[in-house]
Amino acid sequence: MSTDALVLDVERLTYGPDALARCGGQVVFLPYAAPGDRVVAEVVARRRGHLRARVAAVLAPSPARVAPACPVFGVCGGCQWQHLALEAQREAKRAVVIEQLRRVAGLRDPAVPPVRPASAPLAYRSRITLAAEGRRLGYHRLRSHALVEIDACPIAEPVLAAHLGAARAFAAALRAPLARVTIAAAPGGVALVARTTARPGPADRAATERLLVAEPSVRGAVVTDGAVRLVVGDPTVRAPLEPGLEIEVPADVFTQVNPAANQLLVATVVGLVGAAPRVLDLYCGAGNFALPLARRGARVHGVERAAAAVAAARANAARLGLAGATFVAANVTTALAAAPAGSADVVVLDPPRAGAAPALGALAALRAPRLVYVSCDPATLARDIRTLAAHGYRLGRLELLDLFPQTYHVETVAELQLT
Repeated sequence: MSTDALVLDVERLTYGPDALARCGGQVVFLPYAAPGDRVVAEVVARRRGHLRARVAAVLAPSPARVAPACPVFGVCGGCQWQHLALEAQREAKRAVVIEQLRRVAGLRDPAVPPVRPASAPLAYRSRITLAAEGRRLGYHRLRSHALVEIDACPIAEPVLAAHLGAARAFAAALRAPLARVTIAAAPGGVALVARTTARPGPADRAATERLLVAEPSVRGAVVTDGAVRLVVGDPTVRAPLEPGLEIEVPADVFTQVNPAANQLLVATVVGLVGAAPRVLDLYCGAGNFALPLARRGARVHGVERAAAAVAAARANAARLGLAGATFVAANVTTALAAAPAGSADVVVLDPPRAGAAPALGALAALRAPRLVYVSCDPATLARDIRTLAAHGYRLGRLELLDLFPQTYHVETVAELQLT
């Protein structure tokens, strides 16, 4: 055995792609291992305080280990936990939330419920985004920019895999250099979004028009560099929020990628907000929470910096006759600074993965009696809970939802009460 090879007993999963083991008291991080595995691991990097390694052989598999559904699992970095039974995935996600609340938020014994299943474990994604390398499309390897081209994706809806060829034809036909291409499920087929690194022009529009003629199930496409936006066909997608309510948004506007799980998320947030008459919805997107709350009679004001998302939210509110929902395109911190104290009974916030740190001072000054904080990152949630605690907010109920099976990501909904 190599001097850099170790026999390790894997202890637990961390928040991220790695499992954790120890060698002589030194922490070893290694991806694609399972708690309870005994493995031969090869050291790939020595860092101050820890080692990084890869699994060379599994000597004794964990009872939680299962056969992954994807033939490129372990090569493609898109999923990290396909080798684990779903119950083990959910237990690990709960453990991560508990650890972050204890270590970062300083909560001694947080009441953290089990992670709730929210959808089927496979074929749940209604959109996938492929990185571009020249005109090649695929996912990146774990901790690498090396491209892995794929023929299928088990966690995506089948209609998306059926249009991988169309997406590659789209990429090949465009003139503007590409960063990525998104395939999104749309009524009657898919919509495509190409994000370019230079201004798209007439040649890109013409190429897109030809693609839509050749591929009738590509219902529409967007080509954009973030400033210029070319639209061909009808790139509208529909996102169900709850029974009898769905929103229509352009394919390049953010929506949750797991439609079934998002309905559970919406129901959870609506349940925690309750009958509050005045709701401020921060980072509101296209109205994922604002519109169901307005449907129940609340006056909801949504704040979102993405102008395209706000335009979609306003259009949906008008289409649905929800006059109680209003939206503004603005920086959240700036909008909060202009809001008078006492103007909201509940604040809902669903910030990006980096959390809401820049806005927390202005949010606390609003003195809303309750906050409902939706987070996809336990570490930044715990950090923000610690900051809000210093402003008088106490953590109440928590709900954990498995929006992203086969990955380490977990969605947490936290209710905070002003004391």
